[in-house]
Amino acid sequence: MALEAAPARESRTLAQRLAEGRPPLSEALRCAMSLAEALRKLHDEGRAHGAVSPRCILLTGAGLDLLPAAGGAITPYTAPEALEGLPADARSDVFAFGAVLYELLTGRRAFAGEGAALAAALSGLEPAPIGNPALDRLIAICVAKNPAARWPRMQKVLLELKLLTVAARRAETPVPVRRVEAAAPGADRAEMQQLEARIAARLNTHETAVAELGRMAREAVQALRAQLAALESRVAAAAAMEHGGLSGEAVGAIEERVAARFARGLEAAGERIALAEQSLAAAQKHAAEFEKNVAADHADFETSIKSHEAAIQSARTAVAQTDDLVERVVEALESLQAAVLDQPDERGPGPN
Repeated sequence: MALEAAPARESRTLAQRLAEGRPPLSEALRCAMSLAEALRKLHDEGRAHGAVSPRCILLTGAGLDLLPAAGGAITPYTAPEALEGLPADARSDVFAFGAVLYELLTGRRAFAGEGAALAAALSGLEPAPIGNPALDRLIAICVAKNPAARWPRMQKVLLELKLLTVAARRAETPVPVRRVEAAAPGADRAEMQQLEARIAARLNTHETAVAELGRMAREAVQALRAQLAALESRVAAAAAMEHGGLSGEAVGAIEERVAARFARGLEAAGERIALAEQSLAAAQKHAAEFEKNVAADHADFETSIKSHEAAIQSARTAVAQTDDLVERVVEALESLQAAVLDQPDERGPGPN
């Protein structure tokens, strides 16, 4: 990497390459890796480019070179803090890198416009998502409006790019899909559907029992009313016959028959009421069992959800630990490499 122009016959700028169309994913990631490595070396020297753009990225057969760019002009890769007159630093280069990476992956600029419209986009708008969660996360951190929200060093960006490159290579190589990995979401949906089906069935049974209880109660009331009406008519007839000159024995016989019919009516009404009470008790028992079963299903479902959440949290913790470990390994290897390269050659001069 050099900040001096190093033209070659086969060299061209990244802007010229992008004018030909969006590069394939593998080429885009390879170019991004070279740019990130060039910026890392520049930052390790205590310098910042301050005006990274496709026009100052020279593609060569060996990788790329960073060319100097005139400062002061607002470009679609200018960090928001630079618009406020703050000096450029490594985080400003990280912002520009994110904008260049977005253009490499999509073929369009992350922030469009001219003049005031471009400045407003750089300060307040977010680029449209690419559709790849890992790439969207990487770009979002790089082009964060607040410099403190960006990665302070390019080492982290390089690590993310290496992981994405490995993932892209795996995606290009077809491998059998493990059905077991895709079974977990389906199992959760099946469990939810079974729970909903059980609740719906129990609700239907409960509603049917309540409707039957209401029907029996209405029939019992109607029967009681009919019997009372018949009894009243018979009593009225008996009274009329008594006034019509019936003997005392005849009136007594009529009263006995009326009393007997009334007793039978009361007995039948009592049986209906007892049956209604039994149905009501059964419905109440069924409702209690239904509530108990629903509570048990709900508790089981909450337990399942908590176990899934615990597993997800454990996986996230493991990924974070792995990420930190890989980053420390990369940093250690880079430090070791730098130490080896900086070590003076202790071998004596060779024979003349």
